[in-house]
Amino acid sequence: MIPSTVHAPRALRRARLALAAVVLGSAALLAPSSAAAQAAGGDPTLAQTLFEEGRRLMEAKSYAQACPKLAESQRLRPGTGTLLNLALCNEGLGRTATAWGQFKEALFASKKEGNAAREAFAQEHIDALEPRLSKIQLNAENTPGLLVRVDGGDIPAAALGTPIPIDPGAHEVEATASGYTVWSTTVQVGESADLKAIAIPKLLPVATTSKPAGPQAPPASGGAGGRSGGGSLQTAGFVIGGAGAAVLGVGAVFGILAAGQASDAEKDEALCPEKLCTPEGRKEINAAETKALVSTIGVGVGVAALAAGAVLVLTSGSSRAEGASAAAARHGSPARVHARIVPLIGPEGGGVGVLGAF
Repeated sequence: MIPSTVHAPRALRRARLALAAVVLGSAALLAPSSAAAQAAGGDPTLAQTLFEEGRRLMEAKSYAQACPKLAESQRLRPGTGTLLNLALCNEGLGRTATAWGQFKEALFASKKEGNAAREAFAQEHIDALEPRLSKIQLNAENTPGLLVRVDGGDIPAAALGTPIPIDPGAHEVEATASGYTVWSTTVQVGESADLKAIAIPKLLPVATTSKPAGPQAPPASGGAGGRSGGGSLQTAGFVIGGAGAAVLGVGAVFGILAAGQASDAEKDEALCPEKLCTPEGRKEINAAETKALVSTIGVGVGVAALAAGAVLVLTSGSSRAEGASAAAARHGSPARVHARIVPLIGPEGGGVGVLGAF
């Protein structure tokens, strides 16, 4: 006689299979009524079709194809039976944390519905999955406004520092905060009872580009072959030369007026009879002398300004040439001969001269 203890495991397996058949075998048992589906706003026909196709694929162990169909059926027509099938599918796919959470949800729904068979089925799988659950623990330094995401999903601040069940595989962890740089890493979680602790450092502030405190200093004269300095000298030369020409013109006009006024007074017999001027004639002669003085000053100032302007204009050309010569010398080019014309002014008169640079 075979002891009954030998047959106990077989009896237990048969009981589990019978329970699974009762819980999962009938679409009518697993799915809510059409009226409930329509109240939920889903398509009961499509939901039932996807459910049956998902079940068929599960029986063939094609979990990767079955799970999306069951998930869509659950979305279209939520039901505790469909949820249990979806949890079984994810368990078969190795998504232990996802399956555990769905079995938990189905357990609470079954208790609410008073369905003892489904409640027992969900509890059995929860008990089997919990020792195998892998977890991730996110330990974060204090950063104002910190937001942590795992695979794009937000993790509440209250969950930081607490081991969270997670499916095995690679997961992307990202930490962000307004005004701070983004931190991210990839963690590989093992298949069974693995615990990965991730240390999220304090985020670094985003570097800001500061504007200059004041206006930029102008480039030094003589740069780029002396073009800046040479251009300024040339402009000043033209301005001063133009002013000198204007003053020279005024002096010339006063000179002509002075000569005419003196000549007219001397020729007027009423003012200067026999070259002896009356008081009225002397006034005319004095006025003419004043105009002559203004003419002399104007001509002198005008000539000096023209000379200064010419020097500045000619010097600006030499500045550019000297800059070019220096550049040529730096690059080993042969030196060139430069010459410039300058005005010569002295007590005996004026003229021009030539200065050379060799």
